[in-house]
Amino acid sequence: MLSLLISLLPVAVAGTMSAVPASMTIIILLSPTSQRGAWWFLTGSFTGTLLLVGAAAAGLRFLPGAEGPDRNATLAVGGLVVAACVIAYGIYVLSHPRTTDSAALTRVRTRVGSARPWEYLALGLALNLRPKAIILSLTAGTLIGLQGLEPVASGVVVLAYILIAQAEILVPIVLRIRRPERADAVLQGLDAWLQRHSGTITGVTLLVAGLFIAWLSVARF
Repeated sequence: MLSLLISLLPVAVAGTMSAVPASMTIIILLSPTSQRGAWWFLTGSFTGTLLLVGAAAAGLRFLPGAEGPDRNATLAVGGLVVAACVIAYGIYVLSHPRTTDSAALTRVRTRVGSARPWEYLALGLALNLRPKAIILSLTAGTLIGLQGLEPVASGVVVLAYILIAQAEILVPIVLRIRRPERADAVLQGLDAWLQRHSGTITGVTLLVAGLFIAWLSVARF
């Protein structure tokens, strides 16, 4: 299990280095309803990631032939398909640098002061529908599913992955609670750094994760 957690670390770091969720978290934390909104936002994001990663990990068990004599070959083919998608998206991210969607953030700023709890929850859930979030969740779920762990062990690994991947939201919240007098400057600096470097970090980690999935898949033949 330890080796699996280590292999998931690059994918989780790629999830952590996402400018959009981090920027939205910072906007919420700097609003009048910071405490309430941030926790609901985290809950939505955590739940969405849990559903996607869990579905991807469990889905490999239900592939045609996944429990028969050709189980290894079936899982290997499924893993190679996922690896190809991850590598292709990593190349796309590296070759198409972009900044955070300022229009989306502007809409969040206009609503954040009057938003209700369910709106923060829905926003957190919706962020998991971004292409990057889907690819990362699919990658993590595939890495977990390829190991063939028992359901309880798989659940523990899924939760550990999500806790790391959600650090982009969790860390700013904790910082705001523990060091409110310094939080504003630190959060704004973190936001600016992510805007500059998140694309490169995500692209590289996706390539590494995709190659790792391909290696694990080929080893099953």
